Amino acid sequence: MTIMETVKNPFVLGHKIERPYFCDREDEERSLVSAVTNGRNVVLISPRRMGKTSLIHIAMNDSEEIRQEYLTVFLDILQTGTLSEFTYLLGKAVFNSLRLTGATRLRGFLAALKSLKGSFGFDPMSGTPTFNVQLGDIHNPEYTLEEIFSYVEQSDRPVVIAIEEFQQITKYPEKNVEAILRSHIQRMSNATFIFAGSERHILQEMFISSKRPFYNSAELMHLGPIPEGMYAEFAHHLFRERRRGIDRESIRKVFRLFDGNTFYMQRTMNGAFASTPEGGVCDDEAIIKTIHVMLASNEVMYREILSNVNVSSRQTLYALAADRMVNSPMSGTFLKRHGLPSASVVQNALKTLTRTGFVSRSEQGYYLTDPLLRIFINSLYSTPEI
Repeated sequence: MTIMETVKNPFVLGHKIERPYFCDREDEERSLVSAVTNGRNVVLISPRRMGKTSLIHIAMNDSEEIRQEYLTVFLDILQTGTLSEFTYLLGKAVFNSLRLTGATRLRGFLAALKSLKGSFGFDPMSGTPTFNVQLGDIHNPEYTLEEIFSYVEQSDRPVVIAIEEFQQITKYPEKNVEAILRSHIQRMSNATFIFAGSERHILQEMFISSKRPFYNSAELMHLGPIPEGMYAEFAHHLFRERRRGIDRESIRKVFRLFDGNTFYMQRTMNGAFASTPEGGVCDDEAIIKTIHVMLASNEVMYREILSNVNVSSRQTLYALAADRMVNSPMSGTFLKRHGLPSASVVQNALKTLTRTGFVSRSEQGYYLTDPLLRIFINSLYSTPEI
């Protein structure tokens, strides 16, 4: 049975995407594999939900050289707030990677973690070690980190460690976290790192500023939206392959509505495909209905978000949503058009909104990180986009 026959809806959501359902990124994939196999660390930067995770997994899993010769470790640290939490997730990620290679490496890893001795269990049926460590078991995260990295350095296979939302370490309360991690990483010859993240300005500052510990320690790779025409062909092909039709211009409209955000395009196409019977043609009405369902399912959360930010932040969000992309948010023209009180108020609001992730900044300007939130706000307070 082929992959196509086992996947009911080709616009996959919420779990690992197989090659047939992954759109393009061939150049980025080749660059990532080349960097890793030649010992170069990479900083992979793109807005959230633009396909970073899928690209990393596809690149690591589909490269025969990496698959056969390397151990691959993946961890997402977005929800972490301390060095102890980072250490816990790193240890668990290394454990899970080793678990796929057999008990011998696992036992070697557990023996190396002397600071956590007694925190591991064993499966009674197979005798295989189990990760029973609790966050509270990590009493000295710097020491445990040293043990983890020492094991990785001595591994009998080279290791690739991909860390999602790496900029999160700058928000930990402990002092010198960047310097601590950099001191370990720069001494390692058996591991290559992929530092992925969505907060461009923070990551660039971390790796470009000569004042920061990670200065010049990795090459930067920016992941932008998939080209509009390429995504239109990709989605059109998946419909046609399952004996359904959709107009390419309809797909392009979805692309432009979400500014090429891969997650929301995929979510829209998933719903549109589900509502189109075999032999049928998906029209704009089905697409709009899908987006309205998405808005309805997020309405309570969005209203809560808007009610929990202060008045100046809320006004700034509304103004950014209305203009979509704002290059000069402190200009008199922008302030006057949206009735904003002053440049200093907007500046402070932007600092807060950027820090909390509601607003992002690119070379083109400021914009709402979540395009569906933008559409929701405009449906209430500006010109509806759909």
